[in-house]
Amino acid sequence: MDGLAEIKKQGGKILTGGNQLKGEGNYVEPTIVAIDHSAPIINHEIFAPIVYVCKFKDLDEAIDMNNSVP
Repeated sequence: MDGLAEIKKQGGKILTGGNQLKGEGNYVEPTIVAIDHSAPIINHEIFAPIVYVCKFKDLDEAIDMNNSVP
């Protein structure tokens, strides 16, 4: 899947999932990714069951990042 390749290219690490499901179409199993919150991919919607886990210094930094996402 192109989205997962781009996530890896931007420093993301797949913690679980990420395997393509068999059958017709291009489907991926639910996936959890650890990635830096400054990675550009965070601001782009990927049409797949992918959730990002990011580290923050404190709650205020996490809230600021969340509020800055379009």
